Amino acid sequence: MPRAPFTLTIVAVLVAGVALALYGPGTGEPALLIANKNGASLYVVDPASGQVTDSVSTGAGPHEVAAAPKTRRAFVANYGDGTISAIDVDGPTETARWQLPATQRPHGIGVGPNEERVYVTAEDRQAVLELDAASGTVRRTFETGRDVTHMLALAPNAPALYATSIGSGTLSKVDLETGDVGPHVATGAGAEGLGVTPDGEEVWVTNRADDTVSILHAASTSERDTLSVDGFPIRVDVSPDGRHALVSAPRAGEVALYNAQSRRLMTRLEVGSKPIGVLAPTDDRAYVANAGSGTVSIVDLNARAVTDTIPAGRGPDGMAYVPAL
Repeated sequence: MPRAPFTLTIVAVLVAGVALALYGPGTGEPALLIANKNGASLYVVDPASGQVTDSVSTGAGPHEVAAAPKTRRAFVANYGDGTISAIDVDGPTETARWQLPATQRPHGIGVGPNEERVYVTAEDRQAVLELDAASGTVRRTFETGRDVTHMLALAPNAPALYATSIGSGTLSKVDLETGDVGPHVATGAGAEGLGVTPDGEEVWVTNRADDTVSILHAASTSERDTLSVDGFPIRVDVSPDGRHALVSAPRAGEVALYNAQSRRLMTRLEVGSKPIGVLAPTDDRAYVANAGSGTVSIVDLNARAVTDTIPAGRGPDGMAYVPAL
């Protein structure tokens, strides 16, 4: 009888090991990363099984995460304590935590095309910071001069990025070669989420307080179209093949699915409570982070249906995807 706890411990370890072997992901395998802003952690999910395989501690209030797929790293913007967590995805482990200068409030984050630079918005500074991906050193600061510079997205085929500022209701373009910032384009009240189409031709901006989405020509930043999206549209992403655009609407508990080329609304899907983060990493699958219910909904883009739900901790928000090597 005294040996029972020891035996149970061995059994538990063996079961955990078998589960990890079955569900992965292992080194070099694809991984879905989910920032838990109320849990100070990053979840690692095996996309094939939909199983959470690990959790990595981060700084306080991790809101957004960006992946560097070639080097199998990720970078997390910790909004609560002004730090950036550098993550080894295959560990998975936090390899460094970089403290930014005071009053930065990092939020939107992205990785440069050669994975040598990390870009992050600094709300209190009204700026975007360029960091060295190896050391976290701030190399350049791009001042937007706009209120609550919150999210960013990099152009896929040009040395440029775009940033939204909620308080000013604007989109700002940053030239990464010259360092020039501008033009600043008024898109709508509460401009927040944004996504660049895979061909680099368009920028989509969600204007949450106006219940609209602005579609702009990426090179000129001139407006091409405006969509009406009820429910406080807050994030947008476009699938790699450029066919689908997803817009989360947290007040409606839904995600709106559009034909990205015709701008036609195909359907609105009920997901969990307070959906915020959206990610379409493949042509046929997307993910919606439901901050209010602590889940991530899996969306089949071809079937236009929610096919499964992943338990995702406390306040899942930003997501990133690391493909297989």
